[in-house]
Amino acid sequence: MLAQALLSIVGFAAHGFAAPTTGFDLVARQGYDANCTATYTVQSGDVCNKIRDHFNDVFTLDEFYSWNPQVNSFCSNLYPGEVVCVGVGNSTGAPPACPVPVKAGLIGNCDSCYKVVSGDSCDAILTSNNISLTEFRAWNPDLNSGCTNLEIGYNYCVGVSDTIA
Repeated sequence: MLAQALLSIVGFAAHGFAAPTTGFDLVARQGYDANCTATYTVQSGDVCNKIRDHFNDVFTLDEFYSWNPQVNSFCSNLYPGEVVCVGVGNSTGAPPACPVPVKAGLIGNCDSCYKVVSGDSCDAILTSNNISLTEFRAWNPDLNSGCTNLEIGYNYCVGVSDTIA
C-alpha cells in the first residue's frame, strides 16, 4: 500500500514538473534584465557553461544568473526553445546601430544592420547589401564558415563605418 502511494506521488511529480515536450510553444523566459541587448535560444543539452562557451566566455556565470533571475543556481531549469539573456548594455559588443536581438561579438563600428526573416539566405543578404562573405563573417563572428547558422529575428551587421565607435 505504501509502495503504491509512493509510485503515485512519483508519477504525479514527474508528470506535473516535467517540461512540456509536445503541444506547447515555449516562449522567452520572463524576468530578463531590463537592459538585455542580446538573447540566445536554448538548445537541447544546453547548460549555463555551454551557453557561455558558445559566446567565448564573454560573460561570467554570475552575470548570466543576474540577467536571468529565473534560472536556478544549478542551471537545471533551462528548456530547449526558451530564450535567455546573454548580454546587457553593450557587454556583447553590440553597436548602438543594431536593435536587439543581436549575436555576441558584433563589430563595434557597425553602422547598418539587417534583421533576418524567414526565407533569408546569406547569398541574398550579401547581394542586397553589396558585401562579401568575408566581410559579413568578420562583422558577425557568430556566423559559421558556411554561413548556414543565420537565426530568424536576429540583427546582423551589413555595413561598417571607417572608425570603431
